Amino acid sequence: MKLNDSVKMAFSDLSRRKLRTALTSFGIAIGAILVIAMSGLGQGIQTITNDEIKQMDTFRDITVKPQQDLGSGKTKDKKIDQDALNKFKDIKDVSGVTASINTTVTDTKLDGKAGKTVNIKGDNLNFNMFMEGEKNQLKTNKKKFKKYGDSYIVAGSEIKQGDNTSVLVGQGYLNKIGIKNYKSVIGKTIEIKVQLPKMQGLVQKQPLVINAKVVGVVNKGFNDGENMIITADEMAAKIQEYYMNSKDYINTKGYDSVTVEAKSMDSVSKVNKEIKKMGYVTVSQEGYADRMNAVLIIFKVLLMAAGVVVLLVASIGVINTMSMAVYEKTKSIGIMKAQGASRGNIRTMFVVQSGSLGFVGAASGAVIAIVGGAIANKIIVANNIGGIEKGMNLIDIRISTVVFTIVFTVAVAMIAGLVPAGKAAKLNPVDSLRCE
Repeated sequence: MKLNDSVKMAFSDLSRRKLRTALTSFGIAIGAILVIAMSGLGQGIQTITNDEIKQMDTFRDITVKPQQDLGSGKTKDKKIDQDALNKFKDIKDVSGVTASINTTVTDTKLDGKAGKTVNIKGDNLNFNMFMEGEKNQLKTNKKKFKKYGDSYIVAGSEIKQGDNTSVLVGQGYLNKIGIKNYKSVIGKTIEIKVQLPKMQGLVQKQPLVINAKVVGVVNKGFNDGENMIITADEMAAKIQEYYMNSKDYINTKGYDSVTVEAKSMDSVSKVNKEIKKMGYVTVSQEGYADRMNAVLIIFKVLLMAAGVVVLLVASIGVINTMSMAVYEKTKSIGIMKAQGASRGNIRTMFVVQSGSLGFVGAASGAVIAIVGGAIANKIIVANNIGGIEKGMNLIDIRISTVVFTIVFTVAVAMIAGLVPAGKAAKLNPVDSLRCE
């Protein structure tokens, strides 16, 4: 008996027993729907998450600490100086480097407005003042971008290299002291004052007062735009020297905040390794996307497993259906054997019929899952559920998943049909012909 004859006979038998075929196929279809839909949900979540990670452009940033790793969780201080910064910049696939000295001042006065406890960031003006990744991430945040835009400077200009007497002030700082007209402070003098608290029994140290010119205002959308004053590194070093009662801070201590930006997420690992080779401790999102993918793949597999369990349960229905088919065709089996049909022919006939039953259920489930997934995606986008927007698919059904599910379902159905098929193949032709 040829395979195509077995297929024709299988579908002929299934069409004659419509109710039984429909009920068994329905159970198989439920399993197929779950496998395809759950896999699509897992794939959709994985795709959306990966797209979100790509938009997090600051993941390209590597923070370099002024420390050396001694192993076993132990570290020691390791200065980051101008020479180290140049080496960072020269690493292949590095797009930018920022280096600063961070400190605080106790009092400020600008345009008659006083400020208390303000953060000071002293940048090395030979390198970047901000990273492009921060700017790109700001663009992807629609609400923040609409409110602040993506220009680093919203009024005035940046500090020029070699200018140690000018500062930038953050929008957040100006808002805090009650100045809303940002352009009005450009060119004005800001008084920066550092004063140590009085301590009984000790001579009070004279306060450090620095007068500087405001040349620009930093966008609040950037980190520097908060309660911050940005200066050249030499001015910040002078403040640190006052606190520590020391001299030549930059050459002796170096920079305490350094960020190296890789050109892409793929190059973060390589750049990070090069910096570590220089002996510095780093903090980065190296491998974050890979770890997230691994978790999401496990999540997707678990979702698919629920459908697989239903398919396996549905296979019991296939066994029952095919057992009934064997019983009903007992006399026909006897006639076929009397005409020369072998056990293998009989077994193939029923296994193919089982597979056909699985195909009908899987194909029906696939159509329902695809149509249902498309409708669900439209409803989710229309109602902006979970922040899902146009162009995103929460249920992302792939053709490969559909093909795999159909093939797997047919295979499960055929395996389930082996038991009744084996029983049919072993029937004695004489006994079969006697059956009424």
